[in-house]
Amino acid sequence: MKLKGNYTFDAPRRLVWQCLLDPEVIASILPGCEKMEETGENQYKAAMTVRVGPVQGKFQGTVQLSDLEEEESYHMAVEGRGPTGFLKGQGEIRLEDSSEKDKTDLHYDVEAQVGGRIASVGQRLIDTTARSITRQSLKALHQQIIARLEGSDAPDVKAPSATKMAAGVAKDVVKDLFRRKNMEEKMD
Repeated sequence: MKLKGNYTFDAPRRLVWQCLLDPEVIASILPGCEKMEETGENQYKAAMTVRVGPVQGKFQGTVQLSDLEEEESYHMAVEGRGPTGFLKGQGEIRLEDSSEKDKTDLHYDVEAQVGGRIASVGQRLIDTTARSITRQSLKALHQQIIARLEGSDAPDVKAPSATKMAAGVAKDVVKDLFRRKNMEEKMD
């Protein structure tokens, strides 16, 4: 599975960078993340509950950041295992000043492998779920950053609840199905 995209934050690059390196912020914006703790320099241990279609499971994993270029980019490697399967991925996160003043563009390019029972739901559902979780997490990160800009040291911004996340994924699955159906009809 490949995830590639970008997101524009209404904030300066320094603040976006700080939030991307803060395990408390990241844990608070990832749907299903129960904890994320630093285990070494740029190394983290995480516990998450993930649901893809009818398959749900708890995952224990690690996140390793490397090749950090202050306020510009880093490489990320992620591994997770649980009773329903595994996830292994790596990718690049890059920041740059937006063409609009005081805004920052985040670019991500990640490749991941999913295996086990969780992979049995089908690649299309996995891809749509991953894109939806990414979109919802970036939106929550944006809210977290805006709260900090407004002066809150401990903003009360959380990841979407399991219900909201599932509703968001369902909405994205329906959009994806209609988009594919329209493309197929145009090809006939």
